[in-house]
Amino acid sequence: MEFFNKLKVEGQHYPVSPFIHVNFVKAFFKDAGIDVIDRTPEVYDHFGFALMHRNCTPSYSPIGENSGNWQVNEVKKSSGNSEITETAVKTPGGTLRQVYKTTKISAYDYEESPVEYLVKNSDDFELCKKYQPVPEQIDITPVLKAKKVSGECGVTAPWIQGAFNFAAFYFCKIDTLFLWAMTEETFYRELMEYLLRRNMGYIDRILEAGPDLVSYAANIANSKMVSPGFYGRFIMEYEKRLIEYIRAKKTGVIFHNCGYAEKLLPLYAKMKMPAYESLTPPPYGDTVLTDALSIFPEDTVLSGNIDQIYLLRNGTPEEIEKKTREVVNAVRKSGRKNFIVATTDYFSEDTPRENIHAFSRGAKG
Repeated sequence: MEFFNKLKVEGQHYPVSPFIHVNFVKAFFKDAGIDVIDRTPEVYDHFGFALMHRNCTPSYSPIGENSGNWQVNEVKKSSGNSEITETAVKTPGGTLRQVYKTTKISAYDYEESPVEYLVKNSDDFELCKKYQPVPEQIDITPVLKAKKVSGECGVTAPWIQGAFNFAAFYFCKIDTLFLWAMTEETFYRELMEYLLRRNMGYIDRILEAGPDLVSYAANIANSKMVSPGFYGRFIMEYEKRLIEYIRAKKTGVIFHNCGYAEKLLPLYAKMKMPAYESLTPPPYGDTVLTDALSIFPEDTVLSGNIDQIYLLRNGTPEEIEKKTREVVNAVRKSGRKNFIVATTDYFSEDTPRENIHAFSRGAKG
């Protein structure tokens, strides 16, 4: 709860701290080459927001660096607005292959994900177990720098992947994971255990920098993708263990699902997460704010519920201010003390500045 107390501003009922991503910081200054870590606090300050600095995530290679029995070869190819990275990993037992695509979707933003995954079958997994090197010593300078520029009033919250996200984003196609869980449960659990330990290795490095909390990406296994029964049987225990692992190291967690979540909220409420976002309402999610307020324990910090996809980009300042004030009043009426007024995900760079100011006014009203 220490991170929440640092965000509080005297005279405001709740701290106001929307997710401001790298793209918006670059767009704000109209400069793709700026030092985003240095300049992020200026953007928060401009709009009167409490600073939760997330633009400080260290880079690392989940596949692993070169070692004696793990030879990584990358070939990059450009195609229109996209860059394709083809990776071949040669081991004494065979070759693994991954294809990763990065696409420019706006002036300052990119979408990236594998289009061919490293682990396609049990043979691939055996090669990983036998030859994949331990997580490397990653450069934690971004977190240390963000802590310095954030000062006493801001908090640092670099991103990590949650347990299932780590598997489904970096290593295995999601439908393949689902199939293995239902038809080869022993193998699925062995894979999840292996990847959980590997993820912990990277997280350990990040936590060495002493962030206030971590932004915990857990949006892939959302309630549109999985049922509560599936989540409870095949996913929940790994997320819970990872959250407990991080908390045991005296670091906070803000659990991030920016999409569909309503059916999973009762399970989330049992996972002892210090904070949860993004309370995404329809049409881009299905969360009912009053349900979330009643389901989560009082000591869980909740955050979000303001739509930045349509409302903040297309609404009038009056509509935005009114809607934001309605959310704040609903939370106050519920009696919940631990709440951060925020959007359901990061600002698009074309969001009108007057609309963001309107959101800020409504949040403080």
